Amino acid sequence: MNPITQFFVDNIIEVYFFYGLAFFTMGLALALASRRTSELSFARAIGPLAVFGLLHGAHEWVEMFQQIAAVTDGYQAPVSHEIMRLLLLIVSFVALDAFGIVLLRREAPNWRRVAQPLGLLVGVWAISVLMVQLVAKPTLPQLVALADVLGRYVLAMPGAVIGAWAMMSQQHEFRDYGMPQFGRNLVWCATALLLYGVLGQIFVRQTALFPSTVINTALFLRWFGIPVQLFRGMMAALWAFFMVRTLEAFKLESRLRLVKANEARLQALHQVVNAQESERQRVARELHDATGQSLTAIALGLRGVETLLATGTAIPATLLPQVRELKNFSTDAIGELRQIIADLRPALLDDMGLEAALDWYIQDFQRRHDIRTFLDVQGSIKRLPSEYETVLFRITQEALTNVAKHARASQVTVQLEMAPTRVSLVIEDDGIGFDAQTAGQQRLTHGLGLAGNSRTHHPDGRRLLDHRDAGTWHPCGGQAAGVAGSHP
Repeated sequence: MNPITQFFVDNIIEVYFFYGLAFFTMGLALALASRRTSELSFARAIGPLAVFGLLHGAHEWVEMFQQIAAVTDGYQAPVSHEIMRLLLLIVSFVALDAFGIVLLRREAPNWRRVAQPLGLLVGVWAISVLMVQLVAKPTLPQLVALADVLGRYVLAMPGAVIGAWAMMSQQHEFRDYGMPQFGRNLVWCATALLLYGVLGQIFVRQTALFPSTVINTALFLRWFGIPVQLFRGMMAALWAFFMVRTLEAFKLESRLRLVKANEARLQALHQVVNAQESERQRVARELHDATGQSLTAIALGLRGVETLLATGTAIPATLLPQVRELKNFSTDAIGELRQIIADLRPALLDDMGLEAALDWYIQDFQRRHDIRTFLDVQGSIKRLPSEYETVLFRITQEALTNVAKHARASQVTVQLEMAPTRVSLVIEDDGIGFDAQTAGQQRLTHGLGLAGNSRTHHPDGRRLLDHRDAGTWHPCGGQAAGVAGSHP
């Protein structure tokens, strides 16, 4: 035996410590990372892998303590201790199998479907142990050793192949997320796992079971000059190193998710600012076109009255009609101002609630646009939080505005329904509707509007919309909008 081989044989306790430490470190890092929220498929599978790392590391440390006891006190492990060690080993391999099976599945893990192949593997192992017992009739210590070997053949080696294949398949997902470097780390993890689970586990303790009679730890020591435990530990360290590097993907994903969230907030803020600016433009236009002209006419009329009065002559007969006309102008201006104020924020919404505000607005809409409009109230209407009532009122306001501008409708129905824990608002008209596909294609060039929130389309051209702040839009005919959401 050469000096290097003799050195590792003499220090096999340290080899077991190093071997167990590599797996335990990986398991601990994975257990901590499993708390993170992630959209990556890999995140769903790290729980079983963490269990494998912790249990397998503990198993190697159990063997280390057995070696220490054997050296110091001449300890010979009783059968009960060996059975406990065997169970720890088998459970760790089952966790490794679960890791590969979960990772191969694209969807969220259905543990019943995961349990079926796991049960099959464990069943094959148990039946193999039973057949060995029936055929060879070994003693109990020999049976434990045979079960150990079979566990590595039946559970560890397939688990390593499945896990390596599953990790290789994850590269495309990391590329899709713009993190290809972590996919390369998984390639190294898969390589280390494959070497550990196939080459490292084919060389087992020598038993009466073929091929362990030939391919065993003694043969590995003769061929490679190091104990197989050292090789397994080296592969475990390599696997743990690249696995910890892969876990950095969760931090990067969190940062990217935060950046996207901030971009979404900025976009929403930009839309709010645009909406405010549009509202300011509308108010300015209405003040200029309607109220401004009335006030200008009043000012010019008053200037004429002032001129007549300043001359000191007798008051002409035409002055009284002129004053009356000025009075009418002022009355119209006051009405226009009230209309603008009501459009901005109707006092009824704060004082009387949503139903009264909708009733007033619908009557005013019908008068201004000559479109028959009906309010259908169902359920026991009660006051909602102010922000809920505002959202529902604004949706109605915007929907009716769209009806007046685009739908060419003759009739509109506004249905308000309130349940104990849910409120829904549906606005439906008999107008011309719109082509949902065309609207979706034009949304980038013609603004957001309904297409900005669309999720799907009804076969007859109706649209199912999504309003993220208020709930789920219901399909309805023609130019339509609606919202439903839960409330306290």
